[in-house]
Amino acid sequence: MTYEADLRRRIQSSDLWPDFERPEFLDDLDSLAEQALNRATVEGALAALLIYHQLSEEMVRLLVRDSQFFIQLAVFPAEISFPNRPRQMFGQLLDDLRHTVSFPERDEILSLCEDINKRRNDLVHRLTRRTTLADILLSVQDVQRCYSSLYQEFEQAHDYFRVSFHSFKKDTFSDDY
Repeated sequence: MTYEADLRRRIQSSDLWPDFERPEFLDDLDSLAEQALNRATVEGALAALLIYHQLSEEMVRLLVRDSQFFIQLAVFPAEISFPNRPRQMFGQLLDDLRHTVSFPERDEILSLCEDINKRRNDLVHRLTRRTTLADILLSVQDVQRCYSSLYQEFEQAHDYFRVSFHSFKKDTFSDDY
């Protein structure tokens, strides 16, 4: 399939627009993180921390894909492709998001993600320096609050892109098929 045919096919079906691959499983993980943190144990706190971090990565990964698709639609009929880098670390994903097209929530999302990453690094790499379980739980509760804010910002950003995709479909690709 040609680049143009593939892009036209993708814009015509919202099922082909960027989205999570397994949203139900990510919802399950979100619930597991909350349950783990509510156990008030070191294991539960660490499990919640790692899950919140991974879910944050998935949100950033999706926003990068949203941005790339947006750019492809915006520069059409010119062709542009982006490298597939499946094993990126969180910092690399944040750099990709930082250096792509701007969108209203981007700065806040980057700030929240950097905060989550900093807190995860601090807790994981300095775990033995903590003095109490309560200290660990408070740190992870801070991550949970950042994650909740991030999720709200992410939803607005992802909706922004989906509305933009719909506009491209209607305004630029309306005479297709």
